[in-house]
Amino acid sequence: MSLVEQQVDAGVALITLQDPEHGNLLDPQSVEELAAAFERSVRDPQARAVLLRSAGAAFCLGMDLARLSAQGGRSGRAEAKRAVGRYSDLLAAMFRAPLPVACLVQGEVKAGGVGLVCACDIVVATEAASFELSEVLFGLIPANVLPYLLALRVPPQKARYLVLSTMRITAPEALRLNLVDELLPSAEAAERRLREIFGRLLRSSPRALSQAKDFTAQLIGRTPRQATALARRRLLRLLRDPQALQGVMAFRDGDLPPWFSRFNPAGPMARWREPEPPAKEDRP
Repeated sequence: MSLVEQQVDAGVALITLQDPEHGNLLDPQSVEELAAAFERSVRDPQARAVLLRSAGAAFCLGMDLARLSAQGGRSGRAEAKRAVGRYSDLLAAMFRAPLPVACLVQGEVKAGGVGLVCACDIVVATEAASFELSEVLFGLIPANVLPYLLALRVPPQKARYLVLSTMRITAPEALRLNLVDELLPSAEAAERRLREIFGRLLRSSPRALSQAKDFTAQLIGRTPRQATALARRRLLRLLRDPQALQGVMAFRDGDLPPWFSRFNPAGPMARWREPEPPAKEDRP
């Protein structure tokens, strides 16, 4: 049975985690299928953006630690090593992808699932979402998650708080912490917002979107002086780019650039039946 579904609808590659009975846990099979689906999406000439979403009440409950730890012997250790390495490579591929990668969260996210969210460029959540880094309860740490949580989403002290406290945070708290970019009250509202976001992405230059992702990645950790020098070189190079010139000329003449496309999907982006929003945990 396939644990991940992938299809392209109106220029957007839809990748759906399809193991709701097990909370969309990440195991060797699902990690491999997810990585393969993402690679197909990036290579597909019809896909100009990606949406990662899930079926069921949970978005992703993280790695299937019980399965990975139960595999004894040399073969079991090798399987665990492959799964962890493939997951790490997947996060890097999502972050570096030339396409915009969006994520829709409509349920619980734990442990390795948080890594999937943090590696996305655009994160939209509904009130049903919650987030939790619980690895230290099991004697582990979210080692593969932290590079993306720290570099892209939250300050170091907030990341340390999330890891050490193992506290589940609600969607509004996640918005305040910058774990999510937009919080919508319902699936219907999320559907409308996603259509607007992808509509704008499909009107934008694919090359410019790719350049924007690459350039923002290069700026991480740079000093203002280094960033300014990089910006000058990048902008001068883009001003000589034929596609950029074509876009500027079209704008000047009141025409549409050749990459302009309307987003008219055949199916929904969001899951319409959602779980109830999680209750806020009591704080001591």
